[in-house]
Amino acid sequence: MERVIRVGTCNFELNGAGDRSRWERMHQRLRGLKLHLSMRQELIGCGTAGRESELWLDSQNALGMRGELGPGLGATALYWDPQTFTPRRNWANDVGTTTTWALPPTVLSLELAGTCVPIICASFHHAYHDPAGREAEAHWLTRLADKTTTLHGGAKITLPFIGSGDTNSYPEPGLVGDVPLPRLDVPPTHDLAIRDAPHRAHRSRLITPGAPRVLDVWPDNILRTAGLQDAARHLATLPGREGDRARFLAPTMDASTTHGPQTRIDRIYLSTALLPAVIDVEVINMRGLSDHHTVVASLDRAVLVSLLADLGIRS
Repeated sequence: MERVIRVGTCNFELNGAGDRSRWERMHQRLRGLKLHLSMRQELIGCGTAGRESELWLDSQNALGMRGELGPGLGATALYWDPQTFTPRRNWANDVGTTTTWALPPTVLSLELAGTCVPIICASFHHAYHDPAGREAEAHWLTRLADKTTTLHGGAKITLPFIGSGDTNSYPEPGLVGDVPLPRLDVPPTHDLAIRDAPHRAHRSRLITPGAPRVLDVWPDNILRTAGLQDAARHLATLPGREGDRARFLAPTMDASTTHGPQTRIDRIYLSTALLPAVIDVEVINMRGLSDHHTVVASLDRAVLVSLLADLGIRS
């Protein structure tokens, strides 16, 4: 049994945009990362029935994993190694009865082999154009931080959470070593400027009429306030890990003429109770395959099993 559980998040731009060769190269790259849990965004062209089901089934075969596909044209998805995780519950109905997501998440409870406490796992893709919408979507995700279940022994527990995706927003500033945020108060020639006018509106908010707009950091603040912590931020603040900060906090999206400077908008969040299991975070360069890089968090399996057991005992 492998000692490390590898969790990845990957926004593959337009699922290859119909380029089968690029699609195959990306899936070979992802398979090579040996992930046990993969959270994907932008599965354009995938479906659960008809012709679109072929690409969806091909993706599971290419990765050597089982998967669950979310609804919508810009679908999200979860993939898991069936030797490592067993699905226990699909939360799709909860998605449909609350916030209207521009790009609905995929949410399943997965049970790690050797444990009896399911983990709620979510692949999400926040709205690219709507700061208020992202705020509402982040608040919806916090509902997953207080879901409970009753174990076979009768104990009622709050389920732990692992989720990740393209936040289309920024980490809250103040963390030493984090990627510098764009600036809205500089001329277009500045390295930190967002030159594209629509994108400045997409990534910022007006708090007070007549006052300057501010960058959108609401989703990160909301999730962390609810006890869903950024894995990279966690490791970067641990004593003795200062030398690894640049690696943990590497940008997940390169600079562009529309989005502005490089940013760290793809992030993995875990319940605070699971943080002791996190031993590494890597940003895998996907340049030439996608406009986003892939983030991988490594969890110590023995520690994770122990933490899940503790949750059952404490309840």
